This record gives sequence, C-alpha cells and structure tokens, in this order.
Amino acid sequence: MTRAKLAHAGALLFVAAISLTAKDAIAQFPPNQSQSAAFTGAWCAQGDPTKHASISSNGAFLTLTNENGDTSPGQFQGQTGIVAPGWQFTTGTLSPDGSQINWSNGTFWARCNSGGGGGGHHRLNLTGTWYAQGDRSRSCSIRQRGNNLQLSNESGDNASGQINGKRTLTSMWNRNTIAGTVSSNGNRINWDNGTYWIRFRVYGSQNN
Repeated sequence: MTRAKLAHAGALLFVAAISLTAKDAIAQFPPNQSQSAAFTGAWCAQGDPTKHASISSNGAFLTLTNENGDTSPGQFQGQTGIVAPGWQFTTGTLSPDGSQINWSNGTFWARCNSGGGGGGHHRLNLTGTWYAQGDRSRSCSIRQRGNNLQLSNESGDNASGQINGKRTLTSMWNRNTIAGTVSSNGNRINWDNGTYWIRFRVYGSQNN
C-alpha cells in the first residue's frame, strides 16, 4: 500500500510539473493579437515627431525600426515587454496606457499622433491631471486658458506658464524658468531639468 501511494503521489507531482511548465511557456510568449496591436504601429523616439520609429508584426515575431532606420527582430517578453536581440538584447516595457515604451538603455518611444489634419493649427490642450515621472502617486495639474497656464507639481508647488510654440512651453517656479516640450500625442511633457510629466488617457472607463 505504501509503495502504491508513493507511486500515485509521484505521478501527481509529475503531472503538476508538466502543467506548470506549459503554463510558464504560455506566459513567456503570449501570441494573442491584442498584445501585438499594443506594440505595433508608428512611434516617435524620445517623443520627437521628427524621429520616426515603428514596430510591425508577422504574428510570431516583431520587427522594430528605430529613428536611424536600423532594424531588429523582436519577441514578446511577458504581457507588457519586448526584447530586441539585434540591439544588444535591449528590452522595452509598455506603459500602462499603451502610449510609451520605456527602453532598458534609458530611452523611450512615444506614440506618434499623425491624425487631425492641419496639425500645426491645433492648439495644445494641457488642462488635466499629470503624473511626475509617470508615477500615479505623484499627481500634478495644469489649468490652461488660451496660452496661459497654471501649474501645480507633485509637492503642491505652484507656477505660472505659457505656451510659446507648437509644442513648447515655459514655466516659472520660484523664479526658476523651466521649459517643456510636449510629445506628439500630447500626453507627455519633457522638462529641460531632466524630469517629465505624463497624463493617462482612460478609454471607456471612469475608474482607473
């Protein structure tokens, strides 16, 4: 009886091990289309609309092209990651709202906004809640009237600002002027002190 019970337990462990291995394999390379769609399309390196990058997919693998025209194959890595073996195995992580890929080499790609027509004449609308460094626990805010701005950072400090270009603005914080550049999709501000703010667009839901 003891030997039979041991054999039965061993068989159960063997089946469980196979099940876990299969589960890990699926988690490591999920081939669903929605994941592919989250990564594929036009991107702008560093959020600069003049630096075009792209990601295309043939179903199993990705093809990545950077702003210099260099290409690399790509593979999914978990649910929100990709790896580019042709670029020294640089890894990228998709932001929660799908608007940005943060690369392990310190750079990022932001979604390009090619739509709208007559883009140069569209005024920026920066009003809303923003997050310092993309951290949802560090909320900031901007109120816009025309080209004039009222800003509040994650520490509660206030500043006045002004839009002074198609995608540029200046802000005054305690007599310190900090300039910002807005990404092409309008959801990221890169400040010239090395920090950035991101706002998250939530589609079809009031809660996030």
